[in-house]
Amino acid sequence: MDASALLLLLAAQLVQEVPPPQPPPATYGEEIVVTAARVEQRVGEVPASVTVLGRETIERSPAATLDDLLRQVPGFSLFRRTSSVVAHPTSQGVSLRGIGPSGSSRALVLVDGVPLNDPFGGWVAWSRVPLDSIDRIEVVRGGGANLWGSSALGGAIHVLTASPGEKTLRASAGVGNRGTKSAGLFAGHRTGRLGLSVAASAFDTEGWETVRRDQRGPIDIPATSENRTLSGKLEVAAGEALIALHAGLFSEERGNGTPLTGNSTDADHVAVTASWGASWGDWQASLFSRRQTFSSTFSAQAPDRASELPSLDQFDVGADDLGLGLQGSWQVAERHLLSAGADARRVRGETNEDFRFVENRFTSRRAAGGEHLLAGLWLQEVFSLSSAWQVTAGGRLDFWQSVGGFRRERSLETGAALRDESFPDRDHLALHPRLGLLYRASGDVSLRGALYRSFRAPTLNGQFRPFRVRNDITEADPGLRPERLDGAEIGMDLERGALLAKLTAFWSEIADPIANVTLGSAGEGPATIAPCGFVPAGGICRQRRNLGRARVRGVEAEARLRPRRFWELAASALWTDGRIVEAAEQPELEGRRLAQAPRAQASFQVAYARPERIDLALQARAVGSQFEDDLNTLPLAGFTVVDLSAARELRRGWAVVLNVENLLDTEVEAGRTAEGLVSVGTPRLYRLGLRVRPALP
Repeated sequence: MDASALLLLLAAQLVQEVPPPQPPPATYGEEIVVTAARVEQRVGEVPASVTVLGRETIERSPAATLDDLLRQVPGFSLFRRTSSVVAHPTSQGVSLRGIGPSGSSRALVLVDGVPLNDPFGGWVAWSRVPLDSIDRIEVVRGGGANLWGSSALGGAIHVLTASPGEKTLRASAGVGNRGTKSAGLFAGHRTGRLGLSVAASAFDTEGWETVRRDQRGPIDIPATSENRTLSGKLEVAAGEALIALHAGLFSEERGNGTPLTGNSTDADHVAVTASWGASWGDWQASLFSRRQTFSSTFSAQAPDRASELPSLDQFDVGADDLGLGLQGSWQVAERHLLSAGADARRVRGETNEDFRFVENRFTSRRAAGGEHLLAGLWLQEVFSLSSAWQVTAGGRLDFWQSVGGFRRERSLETGAALRDESFPDRDHLALHPRLGLLYRASGDVSLRGALYRSFRAPTLNGQFRPFRVRNDITEADPGLRPERLDGAEIGMDLERGALLAKLTAFWSEIADPIANVTLGSAGEGPATIAPCGFVPAGGICRQRRNLGRARVRGVEAEARLRPRRFWELAASALWTDGRIVEAAEQPELEGRRLAQAPRAQASFQVAYARPERIDLALQARAVGSQFEDDLNTLPLAGFTVVDLSAARELRRGWAVVLNVENLLDTEVEAGRTAEGLVSVGTPRLYRLGLRVRPALP
């Protein structure tokens, strides 16, 4: 069935008679945000730039994955400008506000308070979160999310899954072009003091070629993807306490666009959370454990793309993550809300890989890794000076330590040691304050401002594991220091009737930013370049290094309007100027724009939602040009894509759904190598399916 047949089928459903519509959805002011200050506050009471995506917005989106859903949020971007559906997992690092994404994220992603960022490399496996299980998503942009500690350098994304309800069921299934099949389920029930929910999803696609059409050769085949997730939540009410057990499994297999490249991931997690109230405050405690194994194969590809040879086999990259936390909040008198907490994490990881392919076999083996310890104490007070003025003051004391770092290489032919290094233990202790001011100028206008400092510790991947993208090699750096962001912002929020608008100007200065720094090029023939060693013809040698300072200035705006009962318009825009302002060891980088950070982004959505009749949404996203590399020599063109979502209720609780991503089949430049090879993003994808939301007896 082609796209035109699908559209005709949907159109036929539009003319059927249906029951009368239900009341309109909740107003904007009923949204609640948790993540900004780690205590529950209404959106209008938080002196930070916050976006909340509710269940209605999630169901209206044509996205198949969490990252594609989040692209409507101003400032959200990944290291590569393509969907995580077929992108390599290590390219799925996220950032907010244009502070320069990398494979390692510069924003923290949480699911019910547990980090989703990869414990070894910081990237995000977006497919691990079934969309049917999500209740809402809270995005806090800027260092105002610093109470969460490391990784929240540019903000935090908190995904809150649905709690077990009385006889709750959400399910979906669909098929689409390029061999795409998907299914999702969320089911829950509560009886007495017990609540149980289960979420599951499955996704398969035959994918698409990731190299630009005119540059493809015989080795270029579609990049494929398949994954499975299963998670559950058991809640027990014991007196005044609510205890929840969370557990989940995730498995993924991907083909990376040529016969010799691919990757797989297997992961599991378990967490216990508890919340209770007492005369001396409201308390929350958490304990979580995550484990993961990852493998990936890479190849060296001929310039004419007629052949390839294995170049790297990461046959075992394992990591585990253990964390705990305790926090409490107290209403002191009438105007003071005091909160405090402590948390700690231990992350261990190691990569085992074969490299240096000579005469049809790998000749060398590498093992590298280490352990990170992170701990923090935080304190915050929200002081209501009057009905119009509110001050938020607090800070966090963070400790980071890297221990047991090593890198060993040996010959697979002779067993002789080629490299055996143990790196010195390193640590970092710093205070990260935050001050926010909120002024309610009138009943529908609020002014806010904030000063903050946040940090991001380097990942184990950044310190100890080199990597290769086609013929470009990037070396690790065991001496990496944490990044620190000092920032300020001022903003205005307007909520007047059916209109909600936000405008924010911000300034961020990043000390010791970690970047992939270009050290040399092999030119027309292979070359030996330190510290990369052998670099194939046309390849580049880079190394992760701390630069001096980077500065990002920008303005972001978003608005939503419900002009009539069933209509909603939404728009957002971000303009940033991010540059390296100091790089003593690489002066040629000073004044250059941050790599992988466009200067402008914008999105627009128009939706018509008439319950029990039709739900339509058309969304356009525009992203400006950016540079692939630190030297700003590899440009990536700007683009605009249009997405469509349509749902028609067949009977109460059952709907047929059509989702089309990249409706106009726009070619998106997602990456560029020094040889001029251009990788491309998501082509037109469509899926037709059923959505089930029955009212159970």
